[in-house]
Amino acid sequence: MPHAGNALSVRIADQMTDLIARKRFLPGDKLPNEPALAEELQVSRTTLREALRILTTRGLVEVRRGVGTFVTESKSIHADYDVLKIQNTNVSSKDLYEMRLMFEPQAAYYACLRASDEELETIFRYGELDEQMIRRRDPLWDECEQKFHNSIASAAHNQFITALLPIFNRAIHQGIILANESPEVSEMTLHDHRLLMEYLRERNPEGAKTAMYLHIINTMRAFHIPLD
Repeated sequence: MPHAGNALSVRIADQMTDLIARKRFLPGDKLPNEPALAEELQVSRTTLREALRILTTRGLVEVRRGVGTFVTESKSIHADYDVLKIQNTNVSSKDLYEMRLMFEPQAAYYACLRASDEELETIFRYGELDEQMIRRRDPLWDECEQKFHNSIASAAHNQFITALLPIFNRAIHQGIILANESPEVSEMTLHDHRLLMEYLRERNPEGAKTAMYLHIINTMRAFHIPLD
C-alpha cells in the first residue's frame, strides 16, 4: 500500500499547483516562509518540504539557497494550466498509465530523431544516476526517475508532450511508491531502462519506441493494471 505520508505530500503539491493556477502565487513570487506556509496548508513542515520538492521536479518552483522558494517565471510552464488541473482530479492508475502508453513510446521515437548530442548525454546521465538510486532505494529515486523520463520526452521537441509531463510524473510517482515494496519491479525497471538507453544511443527510433512501450506494459503488469 502507498505510504500515507507520500500520498499527503502529493495532495499538498497538487493543492499548491492549483493555487498557482488560480494566481494565488504569481510567477516570480516568493512563497511564504516554511512555518507560515505549513500553517496555512495545515500540514507538518516535513510534508511541506516533500510537496515543495515535488513542485521543484514539476518545474513550478525553484529554491534559491539562502533567499527562499520562488514560483518560476517560465512562460512556457505557466501558459496553460488546464492540463495541470488534471492533477486535482481523481484519476485512476489505469488512466494514468494508459496516458503514458499513448504518448511516451512515440516521444522516445522522436527523441531518437531530434535530440541533440547534449540532450542524449543528459538522458544517459539521468539514466545512470537513476540506476544508482534504484539499487540504493534512495529517496531521490522518485525525482531521478521523473527527470530520466522527462528528459526523453523533452528531447522529442513537441510542446504538447512537454505540457503532459506533470501527468506522466504523477504516474511515475505512484509507481515508485509501489516499486519500493517490490524488488522484482526494481530489477525489471533496470533492465528496461538499459534497453531503452541502448536504442537511444544507437539512434534507433523504432527500437526506442518499442523499448518504451514494453517498459510501460511491464510496469502495468507488475502493478496488476488491466491492459484491456
